[in-house]
Amino acid sequence: MIVLLLSLIASGTRVVYQELPCPVGDDVVRVYQLVSSNTLGGYDSDLATYASEGQFREYAVATCAKSLFSLPVTHIQEPIDATLHPQLLAALAEEVAALSDPGEPAVWERYSIAARMSRELGRGPLEQAELYLQASWTARDTVVGYQQGLSGPAGVTALMDMGSAELAKPLTDDQRRTVLYTLARAAHRGGLGEAREAYLQQFEALGGLSEAEQQSLAAFRHIAQTVEPHYQDLAIAAFQEALSGSLPTEERLRSTYLVADLMRRRGRAAEALPLYEAVRSDSHTPANIQEMADILVSGM
Repeated sequence: MIVLLLSLIASGTRVVYQELPCPVGDDVVRVYQLVSSNTLGGYDSDLATYASEGQFREYAVATCAKSLFSLPVTHIQEPIDATLHPQLLAALAEEVAALSDPGEPAVWERYSIAARMSRELGRGPLEQAELYLQASWTARDTVVGYQQGLSGPAGVTALMDMGSAELAKPLTDDQRRTVLYTLARAAHRGGLGEAREAYLQQFEALGGLSEAEQQSLAAFRHIAQTVEPHYQDLAIAAFQEALSGSLPTEERLRSTYLVADLMRRRGRAAEALPLYEAVRSDSHTPANIQEMADILVSGM
């Protein structure tokens, strides 16, 4: 078939795609490639990074147009043994049947399908863990948006301190709503669930919310309390499965840190603490992870 190479601007993050045959079934799939972006939106403690005008992770899973067969763009062009197709299609049917809207699956649902296909292909739990982790990031993206320079736990603390100082001023209700919603977003990026909900409650208590604001608040809570935690739990289980085997030092330390941070975000601080400490005490731990682990442990 003719390969189409098209260019587009996706919320400021420039990508191109090729339309190729789906590796399973009679279908086509768009495979995106990042052309240009930036990381001015900082990063979160669970290693999610942010570009100021759109996240490429929205495009990093390739999904076939009709069947919804999905794999990471890095693997979608690899040939798949025809003897595996029936097994994959059966598993795919289970995943599609569980979708809330098969006609328009959410990006995190496509990541979940990709993780299931990865498991059926025997690619190992570490790949599935990364897919579930990134699924949680794509859910978070929909409610936190872009906040310039919000870099890790230190950035969250600094912004929340600034916000508290703003709230002490004689603000109008509209100004106070803006500050509170900004702080809720920052708290959520930091994995501070109680603080996030406290800010949202204050936001709601001001009253006078428009219909759009009420819908945004409901969506924020649904993502933060239901969708994102679901994929974080799946990521924890898959990372733990990977850690039960043998991993290279770098992957072992990264996976251990991520289990710790995901557990903290899920309110499991007692389980997270010894994992953070294990990472902190290892001389091979990358400096950025060491720094974040130090800050997070000091606050526990």
